[in-house]
Amino acid sequence: MGTPSLRELQAAFWRSLTADGGRGDARAFDPVAVAAIAPSDRLAPAERLAVYTTMYFWRIQEVLREDFARTAAVLGPEAFEAVVRGYLARHPSEHPSIRWVGRALPAYLAGAPPAGAPPWIAELARFEWARLDLFDAADAVPIGVDALRAVPADDWPRLRLTAVPALATFASPWPVDRIWAAAGEGRVEHEWEPERVVLRIWRRDFHVYHVRLRPPEERALARLLAGRSVAAICDVLDDAETAGALLVRWLDDGLVARAD
Repeated sequence: MGTPSLRELQAAFWRSLTADGGRGDARAFDPVAVAAIAPSDRLAPAERLAVYTTMYFWRIQEVLREDFARTAAVLGPEAFEAVVRGYLARHPSEHPSIRWVGRALPAYLAGAPPAGAPPWIAELARFEWARLDLFDAADAVPIGVDALRAVPADDWPRLRLTAVPALATFASPWPVDRIWAAAGEGRVEHEWEPERVVLRIWRRDFHVYHVRLRPPEERALARLLAGRSVAAICDVLDDAETAGALLVRWLDDGLVARAD
């Protein structure tokens, strides 16, 4: 075997990092990587490599435990560790930023839920990821009520409102908002009944909020997010008073970035 190139060494090291799920199992290491490492006074080459593979796994597990804190709390330490090992075996980190390592975890849990996990565990993980996405969304300075008072009444029907980037809706067949709240209080009971909910999730300053939507506001918010006119938004509401109150609530919550 000739001397491996730098690219070959990098590939062999990467294969070793992701092969054994942090167990430090030398049998899973790429022999090219092991052969390139000199022994130390106390450790053989494979043992030195195991230090890195173990640290790599535990660092990623730490990140996933932070990103999916309430999912991890529901599953418990041992089950969550097993989930992370299985998940990384199928979905190793592929992005330069560790921020994105968990993006496929909700889908993984939906397809391979651990034994004994509640049927809503993937939905809870999906909700936690949605909140994280909103936390990292682009900044925008919201407008207030005063910005709209200057708009002539005749121009209101044609006015188009632009939502801030840190705003989304989230639909689930389970009451994920209540499950999320219970888990945050240390209550990890599994007995929840299916219940379709639609939530508005948004970030203001450094906080992410969510609230349940009733069908009229759900339809209206969909039109806001689609960039529809004020007239189109009002069409799905019961009356002008309801529309006015809803618009004021959106402005108070900082959901509107622009009105043209």
